[in-house]
This record gives sequence, structure tokens and C-alpha cells, in this order.
Amino acid sequence: MDRRRIFHPFLKAAGLILPLALGFLLALQFIPAPQVAVIRIEGDIWGAYTAYLNQALQEAEMDPAVRAVVLDIVSPGGEVTASEELYFTLLKLRDKKPVVASVGEMAASGAYYIACAADPIYAKPASMVGNIGVISYLPEPDLVDEVLITTGPFKLSGGPQVAYVRQLEMLKDSFLAAVMAQRADRLQVGPEVLSRGEIYLGFQAQQMGLVDQIGSLAEAVAHAAALAGLRHYEVVDRTPELPEELAIFGLKLWHGTTAATVAARPPNLPPGFYYRYVEPQP
Repeated sequence: MDRRRIFHPFLKAAGLILPLALGFLLALQFIPAPQVAVIRIEGDIWGAYTAYLNQALQEAEMDPAVRAVVLDIVSPGGEVTASEELYFTLLKLRDKKPVVASVGEMAASGAYYIACAADPIYAKPASMVGNIGVISYLPEPDLVDEVLITTGPFKLSGGPQVAYVRQLEMLKDSFLAAVMAQRADRLQVGPEVLSRGEIYLGFQAQQMGLVDQIGSLAEAVAHAAALAGLRHYEVVDRTPELPEELAIFGLKLWHGTTAATVAARPPNLPPGFYYRYVEPQP
């Protein structure tokens, strides 16, 4: 029997297998492994900080290697509009990729507002969660100034203090509407309880439906990978690097501190509205 006829099937199979194997090896070199991106949201949430976080979230959204995002949150909240901006950015991201929130020491007020945009929310048993509502530092009443000339009686202050109180209630209702929209099917309490502004421990928050699971950051990452259908993946830190100049604007970032220090009253807070928890004064 002709030896070429004997080995012909093997040669033919090798001719098919070798290009496939070569293509697979090349793919490993040029196609990145699937990733779960972890983005840390830490300290006070202000406008300048939000710009950097938004950029990191948008880059994660556009990167095909990133298949899911986990938010590692340690924050007492902050400015109303900054919190709302991140909330809407995350809703857009969630339409394309799974987003999971993991609460460390605290996700209060505006930070909880942001967490509501995630798919599930994880917390530790002793995490501080909730504090749904608004605080405001009112401007000083308008005074007659012999040098500064204004039009309208409230040009300097923006309005009478009673108008600020009405706006405060409107923002509270907006916050509640966001929580109800994202978690209505899981909440065990109604708006009348949520609007009291209380802060809860993680296991209490789970019982109330404010969070979904008690667990670690690693468990949140595994859940995000499962939602993305990943079995083999890399965990990458996509937390943005912030310039030191941000401290000029009153931004505080805390590394490895307690919820009490994170929630300390910020100095020289300008008049305005805030989704922020403030540690009670002794």
C-alpha cells in the first residue's frame, strides 16, 4: 500500500488543525482577556471629582475588554447635581454592561443615590447605608450695599429662605423617585419611611430592600462576572488618578479610614443643596 495514501488523512487533518492553533495563539496575543473593572468612589462627591469619575466610567463603557463594572463605594455623598450626574452616567452604562455596587464603610445620601443605578447592591453587615434626603446651607439675607448695585430684591441670595425650603422638598422627592424607580420591586418599606432620612446598618438595609446582598467586594466582582457570562477574566482597577489640585476645591479623599471620618462635617461649605450625610456633632 502506498505510504502516501496511509498518511494522507493525517496530513490533511494537520493542515486544518495547525492554522486553527496558530490563529488561536495569535488571538491570545492581540485580543485582551475579558475584564471586570473596579472603580472606587470615595469621599465627598463634588463637581470636579465627578468629571474624573465620569471619564473613567465612559472609558469602561467604550472599552470592549471591560465586560462588567463594580463600584467600590466609601462616601457620605455630596453635591446634588454631582450625585445626579453620576447616577445618569451609570444608568447609561448599565444599558450596555452589568454594573454592581459594593458598599464599604458607607454609601449615604448622594452615594446611595449613585448606588441605586447599579444592578445589585452589596454591603457589609456594618456598612452605613441610606440617609435619603437633602441638607441645605441657606444664604445670608440680602442686605443693602452702598457699593454693589443689584436688580431685584433677591439677586444676591437667589430667593427668600421659604423658597429654599420648598426647593429642598422638591429635591427630596426627586431622590425618592429615583430610589423607587430602581428598587420598587425589592423595597420592603414605603416612601414615608425612606423619607425620614435615617441611616441603616448593612444587614438592616438588606432586610428593608435597600441593598440586595451582604458580602465582600470580591463577591460583588464574582457576581458582576456571572452577570456578564464570564468564567475566566481579569480584575482591573479603573479608579481615576486625581491631581493634587483638587484639594483646593475642598475635595476630600480618604484611604482606609472609618465611616465617621469620611462623614465629618466639611469646612466652609458654600450655600446650596447637598445629598450628604453629616456626622452628628457631640
